[in-house]
Amino acid sequence: MDSLSETISLRLPRETIVKLDELAHKEGKDRSALIREILEFGVKEKKIEHAVELYRRGQITGWKAAQLADVSLWNFYKILAEKGVLIQYSELDLEEDLKA
Repeated sequence: MDSLSETISLRLPRETIVKLDELAHKEGKDRSALIREILEFGVKEKKIEHAVELYRRGQITGWKAAQLADVSLWNFYKILAEKGVLIQYSELDLEEDLKA
């Protein structure tokens, strides 16, 4: 654990703990390592989900959404396609992207 980490505690249903233990055993990891991995994955997915929603509403450009999601613009457009979100790109978007 690095010096920038912090210990937290949380309550989980017994059923979830059993599933975590089973998965950790299958993957050859300890439960804490698996939970960290799942949380990091979840945070990344949540950032993407948030960026997609803002983009879908027209509140931010594709470029800004990609930055918010911490992915490349190309990958963000791929994510939009996978989620069935239409790509909206206007002259204003182009101007903003060229400024960035």
